[in-house]
Amino acid sequence: MMPFPRLFRSSVATAILLPALLAGCAQHSEPTQFAPLRYDYLGQMNLNVSSLSIVDRTATHPVEGDIGPESPTPPLQAVRQMAQDRLAARGTVDSANTARFVIDRASILHLPGGTLKGNVGVHLDILAPNGRRVASASAQASQSLHPDPSGEVASPANLYAVTRDMMQTLNVEFEYQVHHSLSKWLVDAGGTPVGSAIQSQSLNAQDGTAAPLPAPDAPKTDAQALPAAPAPSNAVAADAQPQPAPAATSAQDAEPNPIFPSGDEATPAAKTEKPRTLSPKAGFLTLPGKSATGDQ
Repeated sequence: MMPFPRLFRSSVATAILLPALLAGCAQHSEPTQFAPLRYDYLGQMNLNVSSLSIVDRTATHPVEGDIGPESPTPPLQAVRQMAQDRLAARGTVDSANTARFVIDRASILHLPGGTLKGNVGVHLDILAPNGRRVASASAQASQSLHPDPSGEVASPANLYAVTRDMMQTLNVEFEYQVHHSLSKWLVDAGGTPVGSAIQSQSLNAQDGTAAPLPAPDAPKTDAQALPAAPAPSNAVAADAQPQPAPAATSAQDAEPNPIFPSGDEATPAAKTEKPRTLSPKAGFLTLPGKSATGDQ
C-alpha cells in the first residue's frame, strides 16, 4: 500500500510545477517576426537640387567581425531606407546642384563579455555642377545592448533591437544636422524656398560652380536697391512745362493800345514801321483844317 501515496505525491508535484515551467518558457520566448523599419511617417526634408544619389562606402571599408547582416533588418538596409524615406530632390528646372547621401558605417559587433555594439555614420553633400562640394552635413549614432548571457546573445531579436534603437537616434541627429548646416538648401514639397533657402543657382560663376543667389528676404545692396533709370520720353513733365512770361509792368504796356483795342499787338518787327494814318470814322466828314471829331 505504500507505493500508491508516493505515486500520488509525485503526480501532484508534477501538476503544480509544469504550468510554472511552461509560463517561464513563454516569458523568455523571442519573437520570430519583425516589422520592417520604415521612416516615411517622419517629416520629409526637401532639397533644392536636381537629383539625389545614395552611395555605400561600407563595401570598400568593411568592419571586421560585423554581424549586422544577420539582423532581421540589417543596419545598412535601415540607413538606406532612411535616406529614401526622408530625403527628396525638389529643385526647379534651373537647379544645377545635386545631392549625395553617403553611408560611411553600418555595423553591429559582438564584443567580449556578451555586449552587442551597433555603429552607423552618414553624411549628406551638396555638389556643384563641376563636382565640387559646396555644403555638407554629417551624423553618427551608436547603440549598446547587454543581453542575458544565459541565452543567445546574437539572437535575431537582440540584433533587431540594436538596429531599431540605433536608427531612432540617427534620425534625430541627422535631421538636426541638416537643418543646422543645410538650411539654405531646404525647400517645401513644391520647390519653394523655405525661410532663407537659396531660390536658384547662377551658372555664370568664373569657376564653373553654381553660385547661390540671395534669398528673397535678404537685404539688398546699394546696387540692387537703386531702381533702373527710366528710358527718355518725349513727353514733358508737368513741372517741367515752360511757364508763361510775366506780364509787362511798365506804364506804357499797361495802357490800352489805340491801334489794336482788342489786344492783338503787332510783332516787334512791325513796331519799327511807320504808324498808319487813321481812317475817318463813319458819319463824319473831315474838311481841311477840321478835326476828325467834327469840332469847329
